[in-house]
Amino acid sequence: MEVRSDRQSGGLGEDDSVVLSGNVEISQGSLKVSAATATVERKAGEMSRIVLEGSPVRMQQESDRGESIDASANSVVYSPGEDIMLLSGNAVVAQPRGNLRAETIRYNMTTGNVDSGGDGNRVQMTIQPKARAAAN
Repeated sequence: MEVRSDRQSGGLGEDDSVVLSGNVEISQGSLKVSAATATVERKAGEMSRIVLEGSPVRMQQESDRGESIDASANSVVYSPGEDIMLLSGNAVVAQPRGNLRAETIRYNMTTGNVDSGGDGNRVQMTIQPKARAAAN
């Protein structure tokens, strides 16, 4: 994981947290993230949780099918051990098959599955039809 920011505060020990602020950019594989602040928590030398905040936090990733997935939210909590991202506050996930907008979205980075709603707010979806083959 590569991380860039204007400022960093905290330790780099096995059980320390680091707070990054100002133009935070994170990249890992095909995942690209930009945020105003990021708090990276470590336990026993492993990243246990990353809390991103911004106006908004923006993420981009290429799926296993080679499709671009774009997401944004006011706050994102990433749990690397579970490969789950919890997007909250004006959350949006956009991909070629459709778009999802909700106050809260739980996104599984391994399977690509999303779970939203149930928080008293409405969910809005746009589902794209399957592309038709070009006629010869």
